[in-house]
Amino acid sequence: MSRYIISDHHFGRLQIIEDTDRSFDSITEMNRVLLNRHYRTVGEDDTIIHLGDVATDTRDGSETIAFFNHLDGDMLIRGDHDASLDAADAPFPVVQSCILEHGERRFYCTHQPETIPPDWDEWAIHGYVCDNPEDFPFIAYDDRRINVSSELLNYRPITLKTLEHILDCCSPGSRFRDITAARATLGEHRLGNDT
Repeated sequence: MSRYIISDHHFGRLQIIEDTDRSFDSITEMNRVLLNRHYRTVGEDDTIIHLGDVATDTRDGSETIAFFNHLDGDMLIRGDHDASLDAADAPFPVVQSCILEHGERRFYCTHQPETIPPDWDEWAIHGYVCDNPEDFPFIAYDDRRINVSSELLNYRPITLKTLEHILDCCSPGSRFRDITAARATLGEHRLGNDT
């Protein structure tokens, strides 16, 4: 059993295709590709923690619940586009943030990077910033920040184990725009078997 994380699928949102230069021709194609990549990556015994913006659901939270159920999600950290979801209506936990531990590291998980407590001096994982990997890259080693917006992960969830491998291979000053850059620089063989 592995613990996977990702954020910012934005299922059903046409504007996200333009805003982040997603290479999809339609919402239907985007939704299909995102779900297929999820299903090929996450097993039924795995845990999925979503760091917000499952869908763009401004009505009543029903779209967020429906898509999160398609992901067989285990916990949702509320994103700004999940605001209409009443946590009491969700069949899964909905939280503002959480702390996950893996190996020797603790990760503060939240949707928006600005909500990371200023006194938190360990690793933080966030989403929200889908379109600015120069300022908010996948890995900012010296800042101890990890951005798991789906664009930066090639639309596939990533395990905490894989993140641990990547961080173990990094040197001070490392900054990787996305998972592809991390793999190219660090080498696939150094990142473990579940990447």
